[in-house]
Formats: sequence, structure tokens, C-alpha cells
Amino acid sequence: MLKRLQNKWGVSTSQFAVILCVFAITGTSTAWITKVITEWVGFTDETFWLWRFLLRLSMLLFGYQFILLGVALLFGQFPFFWKYEKKILKRLGIKIGGDNHKSQIVPIAIFASGAGSNAQQIINYFRDNPSVRISLVACNKPGAGVLKIAEQEGIPSLVIEKESFFRGDGYVNLLREKGIQWIILAGFLWKVPVTLIKAFPGRIINIHPALLPKYGGKGMYGHFVHEAVIAAKEKESGITIHFVDELFDHGQPVFQAVCPVDPDDTPESLAKKVQVLEHKHYPEVIAKLLEA
Repeated sequence: MLKRLQNKWGVSTSQFAVILCVFAITGTSTAWITKVITEWVGFTDETFWLWRFLLRLSMLLFGYQFILLGVALLFGQFPFFWKYEKKILKRLGIKIGGDNHKSQIVPIAIFASGAGSNAQQIINYFRDNPSVRISLVACNKPGAGVLKIAEQEGIPSLVIEKESFFRGDGYVNLLREKGIQWIILAGFLWKVPVTLIKAFPGRIINIHPALLPKYGGKGMYGHFVHEAVIAAKEKESGITIHFVDELFDHGQPVFQAVCPVDPDDTPESLAKKVQVLEHKHYPEVIAKLLEA
């Protein structure tokens, strides 16, 4: 549960620990300050219950929030908690000055290796969404179909060089220059280097054409997955959308969808069933993660 929360917030393990400390200290401090105020105004157990309730409610709704930001400032976590507070205020219908439309745009990068059918679906899905901008399409294969899609859509593209990707900075500096906040893998066949994972903790998403943890790992992609599923006489297959970690197809699952495997299915026919699930669900799940 804690790991899932860390991935949702998109923070490193050390920052996650500090954030939990901020919440703990704020809760204790709020309780203590509430007790002090209660004694100062002269409230006792005999005081009308409504007045005591309103005091505690005010501390919970307002005092807690101010104390939280103060503690966060002391621990160097003010930017994270201010973002947290703005979400609460937004749900209450309160707009913060300077919180304009432009600042809400989330730039994402799509990494792909092949024809780019999933990339195209993602581009189509977010085409009219003012809050999401696909700022880059990256590919490790010169001449791949996904690069042509990027050109047609007017999206900047990058051909990834193996040496720079695995032994350099993993293109972290370039991605940061473009303001990328999320990386979406859409049929990207190279293992993501640790450098990139650490730079975008909980912000790299992948889709796998099987029901993980089955039929994942090195060499398990494309038709190899479907051949293995059919050879094992599985009754069902599907897709798994998951966060990316240091291992192949190992990160925290986010979503799964299932399709039947019929006795007369071939790797080609099963691939078509799975692709239908990919195109339907992947953009929707990405949108939910970006909004979280």
C-alpha cells in the first residue's frame, strides 16, 4: 500500500519518508494546539457540545492546513504540500491567484520502438485535452513507423542512441529541458536504465501484452508472448499497465484487462485481441494517472 502511494505521488523513497514524517508531526501538533486553545478559551467537558465540536472542526479544516504547510516548509517539502493543498482548494471551488491554465499543462514523452499504433491512440486521445501536451516521441529504431507518426502530428522526435541511453545520462537532461513530467512506454523494447528511473520515480508507465506476473521478463515481447500463452494452453490473456522499475515487467501493476484465448487462436489472432484492449484502455489509464 505504501509503495503504491509513493508511486502515485511520484517521489523517491527518501522524500516519501520525509513526507510521512511531516504528516505525523502535523497531526500531533494539531492535536496539542487544539488542546491548548480549548483550555485557553475555558472550554470543559461541561461546555455545550456544539461549541467544542465547532472548535475542533475549525482546527481540522483550517488550522491543520496551516500547520501542515509550516511543518512542510521546515522539512523542505513546501512545494509538494502546496500542490497538495491547491488540489484540496480546487475541489472546494477556490482558485489560487496565479494558478493559470498554462501552469496546469502536463508535458509527457512517448517512448516506442515500432509502428506506433499505441502511440497514435495516445496522441488521438489527448489531442483536444488542454491539460496534457505530448512534447516528445522517442524511438530507438531509425526509420520506425512511430517517427513518421510524430512527423505527421508535428511532435518533436528523438532517435535514441544506445551508448548515450545506457552509459550516458539516459537523456535525462534533454527530457528535463523539455519539461517532461511523465514518460509513457508504448512498445518500447529496451530496458529503461536506472538513471532514467531515478530521475522520474513513479512517473514511467509501461504496457505489457499479457497478464503479469506471467509471461513477462527479458525476451517476452510481441509475438513471443502470445506464442508462450498459446503453448501453455491458457484460457485467457490480456494486458497489464504498470509502473516501471529496474527489472523487466516488474513494477507495481496499475491496471489489467482480460480477453479469452480460444482453442483455435493463433499468435496473430491473439495479438489482435490484445491490441484492442491496449488501444481502448491505455490512454484512459494514463489520463487517470496524470490527474491523480
